[in-house]
Amino acid sequence: MTNGADAQPIDREHVMELITTVLAERPHLPDQLSETTTLDEIGMDSLDLIVVLSRFEEKWGVPYSGEETDGTAFDNLGHLADTLVARARTAGRELR
Repeated sequence: MTNGADAQPIDREHVMELITTVLAERPHLPDQLSETTTLDEIGMDSLDLIVVLSRFEEKWGVPYSGEETDGTAFDNLGHLADTLVARARTAGRELR
């Protein structure tokens, strides 16, 4: 990792993988997650969301804003992934 940005391309598949990996590490959340899993369904709170956003920023160097820490803005994990990919695109990161 150099300067907070991983050489791995940013695409939806990699973002979903990051989301599910990070959430699987959270002891109070279930291991079985999919794109259609809702945040309410798994009891994901704002701290869990901040952990995901922070890991995304660490891995790809794409910062997040405080507005994104409101879990009610995302219908499900797939929507969260789409939002992060769009955020990377807006930040000028290469997408594949």
